[in-house]
Amino acid sequence: MRAVERMVIVCGLIAVFAGGCGGKKEGPSAGGKSDEQLIQDALSEAITRWHYGDKAALYDNEFEYLQERFTFDDYLKFGELQLDADTVEGINAKKIELFGRDSAKVDAEIVFKGPTGKISRMNDTYWLWYHRGRWIRPTLSRFEQQQQYEQSRQAADSAADAEAKELGDQ
Repeated sequence: MRAVERMVIVCGLIAVFAGGCGGKKEGPSAGGKSDEQLIQDALSEAITRWHYGDKAALYDNEFEYLQERFTFDDYLKFGELQLDADTVEGINAKKIELFGRDSAKVDAEIVFKGPTGKISRMNDTYWLWYHRGRWIRPTLSRFEQQQQYEQSRQAADSAADAEAKELGDQ
């Protein structure tokens, strides 16, 4: 594969690591880190893990509904995950726009190091979501499907609670 094609494919997959609704900027979160720092940490961790061949970094950034539907082994069989990130040196969040505590739009700079050692940079925009206590950028799962999953689970929990109350009253 030519270097340019590889860079385009890698950049597409980098979109994996970066998410929205509306709101104001939140203050520091647990551990005293700002959401901006937590987002940068999430991007850095994911790309570093992926760079070293840890595709669980992708799976860990999926919404819950997908993780319940597919095992990690099933997930690895998806064609979108067949590429590597060996030329990506890092992702730097340049501008982060928070939408409450549920999503963020991130203008990022992707840093590449070519086979000759030449450094190149590319800018892109990503969306991240705050899910299960941390910022994620899903590859395959979608925010809308997660919302449907949560609504279905809430309805099932409510029905189970109602049934338990009814059985307890008899």
